[in-house]
Amino acid sequence: DIDLSILGERIERFKEYDIQVRLEYAWVAEEIYRVKRCEVLEMFLARPSIYSTDYFQKHFEAQARENLKHSIEQLKK
Repeated sequence: DIDLSILGERIERFKEYDIQVRLEYAWVAEEIYRVKRCEVLEMFLARPSIYSTDYFQKHFEAQARENLKHSIEQLKK
């Protein structure tokens, strides 16, 4: 859950993280990156719960789902 906590940070921080991930994969063509990144993010959204522990579910789950939806929406533009 700690590794995934970034998914549930405030939207501004999550957007920074999204940019950092893209920079890490700068060598991947934009079209391929968008498709594959969507697949990864949609996998997290498909889980009944993104987080395993009650603490993270309570404190991060709702924001994580909003952040993931926002990111997917941006990638599909």
